[in-house]
Amino acid sequence: MTNEIRLVQFFNLTDATGLRYLFQNYFIEGKNRGNKMFDFAPFQVIGETSSIGGDNSQIQILFPATQYAIALVETGKGNRKTQLELTTRIVDESGAVKELLSKEFYIGLGATFSEDTVELRFSTAIDAVGSSFPAQRLSEDNVGNLPLESALSLR
Repeated sequence: MTNEIRLVQFFNLTDATGLRYLFQNYFIEGKNRGNKMFDFAPFQVIGETSSIGGDNSQIQILFPATQYAIALVETGKGNRKTQLELTTRIVDESGAVKELLSKEFYIGLGATFSEDTVELRFSTAIDAVGSSFPAQRLSEDNVGNLPLESALSLR
């Protein structure tokens, strides 16, 4: 007897202009979640989607090179001004969306194209802070230009 693992990922991207792109990668006919319709898109998530340590993990999302995937990159300034909410849930045998496995928030780092795929790169939006971190507000005065990754240079 084999056990099938059925997962659906909900892709909620907000581009630089505030437009939302809602996709999911399981139900061909699309899926309503609340008052939002998530259309089907055959995307694949590569990388770490959650971490106990909280270090700035990075993910890549691969789309086939289609009009909607190229539009995601173009309207998001090369995917550098986007915000992504990626939710992973279990789908039961009857096709109902059940238990929440993870809900992660990312910021866009960039994108690359090839003949058949579009790769969107993201980094976690919030990083873990240890107890030895100084208790002060981060600003350009004490950090410099705020980075898109976890490397801070305190001055």
